[in-house]
This record gives sequence, structure tokens and C-alpha cells, in this order.
Amino acid sequence: MAAVWLWNSSTGRMERAGKETAAAESPPAASLLNEVKTGDAVIVSGCAFEKKKGLPALPSGIWLLNEGELGIAAMSPAEQQQRLRRAGLLRRQELGDSDRLYKVAIAHLEPIELQRLDRWGRPAAGQQLLRAEPGGHAAAPWPRDAALRRVIRAAVAALYALGLDMGEAEVVLGAGGRAAVRAAGAVRDAKLRAVGLARMAAWYEAAAAPLPGTAPKLMLGADPEFALMRPDGRIVPASRFFGDGAQGAAGSDAMLIGRRIVYPVAELRPEPAESPAALAANLRRLLLRAAERISDTSLCWVAGAMPVPGLPLGGHIHISGTPLSSRLLRLLDSYAAFPLALVEDSAGRGRRPRYGALGEYRQQPHGGFEYRTLPSWLISPAAAKAVLALALLCARETRALTDIPALDERYVEAFYSGDRTALAGCLDPLAAALAATPSYAALAADIEPLLDAARRGIIWDERADIRHKWRIPMPAPASNRSSNKRTT
Repeated sequence: MAAVWLWNSSTGRMERAGKETAAAESPPAASLLNEVKTGDAVIVSGCAFEKKKGLPALPSGIWLLNEGELGIAAMSPAEQQQRLRRAGLLRRQELGDSDRLYKVAIAHLEPIELQRLDRWGRPAAGQQLLRAEPGGHAAAPWPRDAALRRVIRAAVAALYALGLDMGEAEVVLGAGGRAAVRAAGAVRDAKLRAVGLARMAAWYEAAAAPLPGTAPKLMLGADPEFALMRPDGRIVPASRFFGDGAQGAAGSDAMLIGRRIVYPVAELRPEPAESPAALAANLRRLLLRAAERISDTSLCWVAGAMPVPGLPLGGHIHISGTPLSSRLLRLLDSYAAFPLALVEDSAGRGRRPRYGALGEYRQQPHGGFEYRTLPSWLISPAAAKAVLALALLCARETRALTDIPALDERYVEAFYSGDRTALAGCLDPLAAALAATPSYAALAADIEPLLDAARRGIIWDERADIRHKWRIPMPAPASNRSSNKRTT
């Protein structure tokens, strides 16, 4: 059975979660270190405001949680703010008259405290909105208020950008309802920190040892987008053919422009499947169905990151049957988002960070989650099957994949800045890590074409009509049909 250990990086002490602490330099600590084995989790739990001791040598296959604390104390405030700004999260320090300020504490993607602060950053009397109880293992319920949920999501995103699995953030909620971060770092309150560590330990123990017969089947879903472009380069709203936000297997997706809701892009919502090939087949069936409804034969169907300036497209992937974790999100960033960034059109950089920031996700009512970082990979069946196979492999091999380029600042910066040369430096180690997993042999045929294209510097064409590669029949324009009639 997997064990959870706490490593205090300030004192150099290792302890079993829930047990007494032993000094690292004493014989008891040495024996504890010898007990840490492959499959266990080690939570970095030292205070982030003191000089740290290095993490001791650990066996391979250890799941490290909150390892970002090892570096955040050495990070200057300016560097912390740069990382938040790069991820599109940073807010100016001054507060407007209508702004509201909150402190949010997070432990592994879940809130453990939500508190209203006054303009000077002090707790507002009677304004503690959420506080997890010590000793409880269930995650604290998120508030129903949509604005407060945005506040919590902003805090989660800020800590993720700083490499933390546990921490706290000051979040500003503006008059327009947008949440932005003013500051973020480690949890300062010792009691709240203990609650967070207990929650993280309980989460890992449950994820590592599900009850017999309760493990759900691993399933993939998606809702990729495409746009309908006229010959002059302008977009025809998908709602013309699918209705405003029509629910169903193929429909249009809403976008807020100013104060107006429009439905410019088409979205496919296929039935989930267990394999990339099956899900790609479901997507093709929906494209065929969409072709029956889109009557204008002059339109070009385009996908990618931003085939038309100012119109970002997404390729969200839904995963269920495996626990959501910050580690899995970073694997998806590393093994799916980074390779796609190497083959997408240069215009795709303009999609980030407002859309497509690393680690973007949303939990779903069905119990799974939606990974939202990727651009629309409907460019071709090959691109679709490659990214779906990579997502499936990450979900299957979350414990086995120990090389995580998304934890390397060089590659994160290259991703956001669009530096293909620097980002390509992660490809060979990434490919080697993939090939070493048990799942790779069955998925290699889908994955290797994408990795090969990334190595060769091949860029996808976002202006090409996706129907060609998906083998969707393309009726000739009316003018051509009339000129091709037989004469007698």
C-alpha cells in the first residue's frame, strides 16, 4: 500500500503523514528514508520563508507533491509577478472603489479557505466564507456564487503557475466580475497549513488505492472547434446553421464580445470513447452530419489555434476514470501542449495566455475533467489521433512518467513566447520517456507522426479546409455545377 511522507525542507526532517517527526541526521530519520519506496508520495512541507535543505535522494517512481516550495523562496517578488503576468493572471496593486479583495488558500486544486479582506489586506470582520475543518478528509464544497468560484479558480491558476500544489493567493474581483491575482505564495498560517497537508495526504492515499471493483473505465471525450470562413477571409457565424448555442452533437459555441454574446464558431461534441481511433471516428461522423447542415458551398472550414485574427479556437479534451491531479495537468502540458505548440501556426501565440494557458482545466458534472489548454487539433485526423493518444497515455501512465518538462522554466517561457527552438529542446527526452512506458507500444503509431513533424519543423496550415483530410465530401460551388452541365 502506498505511503505518504512529509519532507520539511527547512529543518531537513522526514515524517510519515500523521506520525511524529524524526530528524534527518538522526538514525530514526535514516531508517524512515529507507522506508520510502517506489509508489509512495512525498509532500514538500517546509516553510517557504526560510533557507531550505535539499531534498534527500529518493527511489525512482516517487510522486512529489508541492515540490515548487523548494524554489519559490529563492524567487524574487519580481520573478513571481512575471510568472503570474505571463499566465495572464496578474492584477495591478491599487484597488478601485468597486473592487473586492479575497484571500484564498488552496490544497491540491481545492479550496481550504476563502476569506474577504479589506482594502489594506486585513481580514474583514465576519467575512470568512469557507474554512476547511481539521481532521476532515473530504474537499470543502465550492461556493455556489459564480463570482466566488472565479476567485477560487484564479487562485488555483496562480499557484499552478508558481509550481505550488498548496498555497494562498490574494485575488481581486473587479466590478465587471473578472478575477485577477495580486499576490500568491505559500500558506503562512500553521494550522491551515496542517489542514492542507492532511487533505493532500488523504487525496493521494485514496487515489493510490481505490476500493476493489470501484475503479471506473478510462474514457476520452472532446469538444474541438472549427470556423466557417468566406473567400474574403471573413467569418460566417456557425449559429446561422446550428442555432445560437444549440445543444447537441454538433452546434455553435458562445463568445462574449464587449457586452454581446455571439456564436461564431462550430463545436463538435462526440460520444466518449476508450481509444483515440474510436473518438476520431466519432468526430468524423459529426463532421459528416455538420456537412448536411452547412448549405453554403463557398465556405472554407478552418481549425487550428487562430486561423482568423482575433478568433481563438480550442481543442478541449475530456478525461474521466482517473483522478484529476496537478501532476496529470503538468503531464498534459508537457506531452500534449508542448508538441502541438511546435507544429501550430505562429499566429497561435496570440491565443495565449487569455486562452490556452498551461494547466487550464474545468471539472465536469460526470466526474471527469476537461483539459482546456490545447488549440483546435481538427486540422487533420492524424493531429487529432496524436493528441488524443498522448492524453490517454498521460492518464494511464501518470505515475510512470517522471520527466515533466512543464516544471522546467525554460520550456514554460518558450511555450508562452513562441520560441520553437528553445521548446524543441524537450522533444528527445519527452519521446524517450513516452517510449519507456508500458502503454506506448499500442499508441506509438498515432503519436510518432506528431513528434516527427515537430522535429522536422513542419507547421500545420490553418487556412486549409479541414474537410480534405477528414474525407468529408465537398460539393462544388453553384457556379461550377452550372458550368459543368452536359450540353446536347
